[in-house]
Parts: sequence; structure tokens; C-alpha cells
Amino acid sequence: MGKTQYIQIIVRVLLILCNGIIVFYSYSHSYIINTIGFCLLLIFQLFLLIDFLRKLFNDLEKSIDCLLYDDYSNTVSIKKRKNPLYNKTALLFEKHRKQSLQNTSEKQIFTNIIKSLSIGILILRKDTENNIEVFQINDAFTQFLKIPKLYHWKLLKEKIGSLAQFIEYWKQLKHTISLTINEEKEEFFLKTSLTQTNEYGYLILSLETIQQLIDKKEKEAWFKLMNVMSHEIINTITPISSLAENLDSLIQEHSSDEHTFEELSQGLKIIKRRSHQLTSFVDTYRKLAELPLPQKKEVNLTKIVKNTLLLFEQEFVLKNIEIDFKTIDSYLINADKQQIEQVIINLISNCLHALIHEKKAKITVHISSDTQRTHLVISDNGTGISDEIKDNIFIPYYTTRKDGSGIGLTLSKSIMEAHNGKIQFTSKKGNTSFMITFVA
Repeated sequence: MGKTQYIQIIVRVLLILCNGIIVFYSYSHSYIINTIGFCLLLIFQLFLLIDFLRKLFNDLEKSIDCLLYDDYSNTVSIKKRKNPLYNKTALLFEKHRKQSLQNTSEKQIFTNIIKSLSIGILILRKDTENNIEVFQINDAFTQFLKIPKLYHWKLLKEKIGSLAQFIEYWKQLKHTISLTINEEKEEFFLKTSLTQTNEYGYLILSLETIQQLIDKKEKEAWFKLMNVMSHEIINTITPISSLAENLDSLIQEHSSDEHTFEELSQGLKIIKRRSHQLTSFVDTYRKLAELPLPQKKEVNLTKIVKNTLLLFEQEFVLKNIEIDFKTIDSYLINADKQQIEQVIINLISNCLHALIHEKKAKITVHISSDTQRTHLVISDNGTGISDEIKDNIFIPYYTTRKDGSGIGLTLSKSIMEAHNGKIQFTSKKGNTSFMITFVA
């Protein structure tokens, strides 16, 4: 409380005491009229003191209520802030307001991080009475189970089926589970962890498809292999290429046996040429290991497909290939335009290779979408992909084409994974379809 308020209270109490003494003196000397007058004055002074204290405590109570219920709309005027008590209250408000804004921002960042993950996340919160509520749930979780995003635990529990029994244990788990989704069984890796605070216990559940785990490990392994190969091969090629150039230079300067040195010179030139070819080969695969992050923005997938097909127009005419692309609607996706163009080019190139021996060659391109995904399907009526190589087509280096580098489909898969999408294929004789899926 400020000095001014202390002085005001002391003065008011002294005036009341003085007035009380006067009332007692007047009453003891039978000054009835004076006694009545000073009694009324005493009552008025008591009323002023009570009103002063009431206003003071009301302001304090209002400030406490605002802090208690996180209501920061209350402001303290500049005039009142001259009083130390009100000034401290205003500073306390500012401190809590900034903390509240910081907590809200951090919560938003946390929510966005959870939402952007490609693995399913469900965070449940349980109070001391064992009442459970949904704290966080991301899109990947609902998409895996093909359920709506529900924040009421009893409703969500009915939708997730047999997964609920693992949650009821309320303990740390690492488990491979099989869930029936739309009458089809799918394998998932389930992991749970616990966090306890003063008021709540939290269960963090992550759900990842087995295929995601396989793809992740496979990708990590191939990237490590490619980095090692790039490093070792380039270190080997560089001195060979340099030595070939030096020897060729010496031969030209000190040639005596024309026929012998001509053959030797030709051989060294071949070594040099092959070294350059091998360097180019390694650089091509390095692109896969150093694939930049996609620069995503809203783009028209229909327009990208049309423009890419125009690149092959002359080749289609030359090889008498029919193109069936009748999509006229605009399908907007959030993606890196150049990288998606590269994926489509790779898939069209594969179609061209598959149609080499087809007399009535045809490529069909179709775009569709549902509430959360957009699908692009590119099909051909070529020879198809044999069962022996189906498991290998996305592996780096693997190719059945004499002029192929074995990087096209691997690069396409990496690009789609970077976009949180996926690429799948089905193949039989007379029809091979590659489907790339973008998540909204």
C-alpha cells in the first residue's frame, strides 16, 4: 500500500476519533443538538472511510479475479499507476499477459509440429480421478485408421477398435499390432510413453506403418552406401584421370616407335574417357543423396501434367503412341513444381520403354481426389513388370534397361516421401499403373 493511502487512512481515523471525543463531551454536558449534529458527522466520516476501503479492496479483488481466470482485459489508468500499489498490480498484469502469450505461441508451435509429422500421434491426458481426455491428435493418426478427428475420448475409443485395449494398459509399450481397417488388415508399429505432472498423467502414443519403417531404414541404408561409394570412387578416379593425361602428354613428346606409342596413346585416351564417364555416373547418383528439400507452394497439378506431356509430344507422334488424358478440372496441390515435373517425366519415360514393342501403344493419365488426398495415375499397356523384379524397382542402381541409370524410380520415390506422399504401382501383362498420392 502506498504512502498516500496510509496518510489518508490515518487522517480519516484521527478525524473519527476527534469527532467521537466531541460527541462524548457534548453528550456528557447535555448539549443535545450538538451531540446529534456531531453524531451525524461521525456517521458520515465512518461511511467515507468504509467507502474508501471498499473501493480499494474492490480494485484488488478485481485484479486477483482477472489473474485467477486469465482475463487480461483489465487495465490500470496512468493516474492510478502513480500509486505504488496500483503500479505493482499493473506490472503483475503485464508479466502474466506476456507469459500467457508466450504459452499460447509455444502451444501453437507444438500443435503444428505434431500435425506435420508423418507418423500418427495421439496424446491422452488423465486426471487424478482417472478421467481421460484427448490432449492432441494429428492428421496422420486419423488417416491411418480412416476415422474422423474426435476430441472426446469416449467417442474416439469407439472408433479406434482394438487399439483401445493397448491404451487401457496406460504404460510404456513397443509393439507390432495388426488392425482391421475397412475390412483389410494392416500392420503397424505402436509405441507409447508416459509423462506425469502434478495434476495430470499423459500417454503419448505413436503409430507408424510397417512400410514406413522399412522405407525409412532402406532409405537411410542406401544414402549411406551412396555417400561412401561417391567418396571412394571419386578418390580413385581422380589420380587415374590425372595419370592418363600426364602419360599421354609424355608419349606425344617422346614418341619413337610410332605404332606402339599410337596404341598406348589410344588406350590411355580410353582410360581418360571412361574415367569421365564414371565421374558422371557417380554425380548422377549423388543427386539422389543430396536431393534438396521441396520448396512447396500451391500449384495446379493438371497444368503440370499437360506441360510435361507436351515435352514428349514429338516422341508420341514418332512412335505412334496414343495419349488418353481427359482431365479438365484443376487439382491444386501444395508441392515443389520442378520436383513433381521430374517425377512425371520419369514415369512417362518408363512407359515409353515399356511400349517399345507394342503395336497399339497407349498411355493413360488420370487425376482424382477425395477429401484429404489427390491421386495421379499414369498407366501403359506395355509388357508389364515381372514378379521377379517387382521388389527391386525402387532400389538405387537397379535397372533392366541397357541405357538406364537405375535412378529414375528411386528419385521419384524420394521426392514423394519428401512431400509426405507416396508412390505405388500395380502391374500385369497389358497394364502397368503407377499412382502418386499427395496428402492435403
